[in-house]
Amino acid sequence: MLKYHLSFGLGMGLASHAAASAVTYPVPATVPTSAVELDPYPIGPSFEFFMWPSYMTNISLTLPCLSRFSELYGKTAPIRIGGTTQDRATYDPDLDAYVSYHVDDPLEAPMTLTYGPKYFDLIPGFGAKTMLGFNRGDNNRTNTFQAALAAKSKALDYLDLIELGNEPDLYYYYWGKPVAVAPWNETQEGADAADWAQDFLDTWGTPSPILSGGGYALPGDVMPDMPSWPNLKYLITEAYNESVKAGTKAYCGHLYALSNSTVMAEEMNHSKTVSDLSHFPEYVALSAAEGRKYILGETGFHGLDDPMDAKFGGALQVIDKTLWAMSIGIQRLYYHQGTINQAFFNWWSSSQVELPFYGSYMAALALHDGDHIVATDPGTGPYAQYVIYRCGKPLKAILINTDYYSGTGERGETTFTLTGLKKGLPALKALRMTAPSSEVNASSASSDPAQAATIGGQVFDNENCNLVGEQDLEQVKVVGGRATFVVAASEALLVYL
Repeated sequence: MLKYHLSFGLGMGLASHAAASAVTYPVPATVPTSAVELDPYPIGPSFEFFMWPSYMTNISLTLPCLSRFSELYGKTAPIRIGGTTQDRATYDPDLDAYVSYHVDDPLEAPMTLTYGPKYFDLIPGFGAKTMLGFNRGDNNRTNTFQAALAAKSKALDYLDLIELGNEPDLYYYYWGKPVAVAPWNETQEGADAADWAQDFLDTWGTPSPILSGGGYALPGDVMPDMPSWPNLKYLITEAYNESVKAGTKAYCGHLYALSNSTVMAEEMNHSKTVSDLSHFPEYVALSAAEGRKYILGETGFHGLDDPMDAKFGGALQVIDKTLWAMSIGIQRLYYHQGTINQAFFNWWSSSQVELPFYGSYMAALALHDGDHIVATDPGTGPYAQYVIYRCGKPLKAILINTDYYSGTGERGETTFTLTGLKKGLPALKALRMTAPSSEVNASSASSDPAQAATIGGQVFDNENCNLVGEQDLEQVKVVGGRATFVVAASEALLVYL
């Protein structure tokens, strides 16, 4: 998990949009050449390493909420287990507990921890394809490889990817990890990553490819004062030899909002989200040139726990980020679940379903049954439109108004006009995700149900994560191949074409 505050500016000048506005976007009748093929399981959770056993054994909402995704996918949703604490973890084959650590504050992550063989039993117990992280930062290959082989013996059928180290670009500057030697630039990190990878592959044997390559916290060009910051481009083009490339199954990066703003109106804006993802098409292309997919192994709204992440504006940003990422070729996003009851971007706490879960589920609902996606807006304003295709024909469109609304005064609205629709279509049905403002969170509804966020008028039950309440499917007529939808500030509308 990214745990520091970035302070460089983006110079975007995001203006607030108020009152009524209008945009017109086409719905291409056939799959455009710019459309991207979708993975059938595009969204999953990432569990912070030391918290994985607690999520599986102590938190009652984990399994029922994940089943909402599994129902859409027709199989158990994919997961990642990793994060900062994987590089603080020592494997103890004699430990009888899942994990052992001490913290003075239960909302803090431990600086050291041990874990035992039972830790891996939870993986087949859950039954998902799993991306599993191990400790490279502490530079103990014997211990790390012993742990990996134990995981192989207990959970091989479920291991999709092995990750050696979490965010190695931060090893020296932020964590002082033993493996990192000053100045820990791309040359040093690349050489060490490649050597670790080859040693691991020699130890692991089959099946291969199995490794996830990269896992960097930041794109390589976002820190202008550190031009040789470790990055994926150097890893692929310079550091990895053909043997390591053959053993690498996918390439990976992490993404949290690339700013330090605490202003929701700026952070949730569609153009800001597009800007944050603008570094990644290069990595997608580099991975594709090697015959590999590119994934975001860890993502969320902000890396430094910010209260806005738990609010409705954060849920909208999750939808937008997911769909834009898919539209530029990122195969899968793993949304991070940090310390329970502490990380604001978590999908659920120990007692309630949080609003980031609403955003993730709405995105998964939009992608469900699709095989291609295209973004039909230019990405330069607050209004987003994505079209999902199946078997060559448009299946759904999702319209997102990322204008901010405080909850007081006039709520702006935008008219989205979809053109190019097949003439003779009946009325289109639509499902709206909305809340009383950008600022409400899940706790708001505890004292006042009128403050709840809803998807089609329904809410997720805090006992079993079921959608409850009567579903409201809106209907809009198609006239002359055009349909018009009104989407208020801070709303998303899923249209079934």
